[in-house]
Amino acid sequence: MAKAPRPVQRASRWLLRSLWPSQKLRWTREGLIYGAVWLGLLATGLQQQINLILLVAGLAAGPLVGSIWSSAAMLRKIQTARRAPPYAFSGEPLFIDYTLDNDRRHVAALALVLSDEMIPVDRSISGGTGLYPKGFFPRVAGQSRARVRWEGVAPRRGRYRFRSFDLVTRSPFGLLERRVSGGEPTSITIYPAVGHLTRRWQHLHRDASETKRGSRHDRSIQQQEYHGLRDYRSGDSPRWIHWRTSARLGQLMVKEFETQHEQDLTILLDPWTPRSKVTQAHRDAVEESIKFAATVCLETCRHTGRRVLLGWTGPTPGLRQGPASVKLLHEMLEQLATLRTSSEGKLSALLDAIPPSTLRESILIVVSTRSLNLNDEAEKSARLPASAIRSLLSRVTLLDASKGELNDLYQSGASVRPRNIAASREAEAEIPTLPLGLSSTPSELSQNGAIRP
Repeated sequence: MAKAPRPVQRASRWLLRSLWPSQKLRWTREGLIYGAVWLGLLATGLQQQINLILLVAGLAAGPLVGSIWSSAAMLRKIQTARRAPPYAFSGEPLFIDYTLDNDRRHVAALALVLSDEMIPVDRSISGGTGLYPKGFFPRVAGQSRARVRWEGVAPRRGRYRFRSFDLVTRSPFGLLERRVSGGEPTSITIYPAVGHLTRRWQHLHRDASETKRGSRHDRSIQQQEYHGLRDYRSGDSPRWIHWRTSARLGQLMVKEFETQHEQDLTILLDPWTPRSKVTQAHRDAVEESIKFAATVCLETCRHTGRRVLLGWTGPTPGLRQGPASVKLLHEMLEQLATLRTSSEGKLSALLDAIPPSTLRESILIVVSTRSLNLNDEAEKSARLPASAIRSLLSRVTLLDASKGELNDLYQSGASVRPRNIAASREAEAEIPTLPLGLSSTPSELSQNGAIRP
């Protein structure tokens, strides 16, 4: 059997791609109504043998056939791309850029809708729901590019996955909808929401620092930060009297300083939930403890020259530790973003996993969602000697999130007016060098990931 000539083969392939390319074609609601009317006219004309009705039915078929050809032509030589940040903070603004390149020479692309989907990888982590960004390109001239920015609010913490987005057209009559998939599947990590540490946390941290090893540090070698005035108290140094304010108020006022300690810090997180009958209060306590831990990590990594350790309980206790840096901060935030709750975690097992030098030298903050007896947990430890338990317990601060003990230590980020924090995908390679550790809140991050100090 003789083969068809090559021009005929090329024409056949072009015709097949034009009529039925690798795209999805479906009826719209208007198209279904139009098709029902057309079928009614055609059936009536054939049944009654009325040529005028058959002529009208034949003319009415033109828009249907034209929609098949025109919609396929509208999506030819169209390139689309997505640019999403590699991370964002929960509750903060999230920006996603979509670009459309029209490679046709003269024909413009009209009324194209881009539909995307961002779904959580694991819905059991925090109950996060998906996002469905959309963009609209009204007109993109030939040999040109257009960009549309979608703005929304980042969902709950966790890792999310972008699927292939759809480019949709209903050109020219809106009777048929043709869509083509594009874009590479990517992922984004939503960090926990962070806030501001309050003055009470500063006092709590200072008291824990001063009782470390049962001795007070020499204030002359510590950095002190002036933050306000207060009434004169017996024993205050006359050098710190603010004479101008004292003369105006008629009473002695002294400067108040906040002592800055550069000591190692260990944050132990116990995201416990009961094995059964988990209530919303349990879930809220876990989320509050994670938000607080993320806030402390962010604040602590601002100061270089100290070591930070983040530990969490679970079937297998985990640790993230190292010198305070941007890289370590991202590792901690990513771990907190994907942290699961557990009913099997034991603080004693976590204490066994911590290096002995860290237990001896650092300040320990234990954040739990249940009532714990630190003495019992320390005695259950297989590595802690009895002589070190007393010294350890004197340096541990236990906070129970289920009793609201975190409420006075930090303010939620909901009261912070955020700026855009989303870093572009092109800037992902620069993330390890982003000066994130110089900022106290993610709202100070600019569009390209840099920080306004």
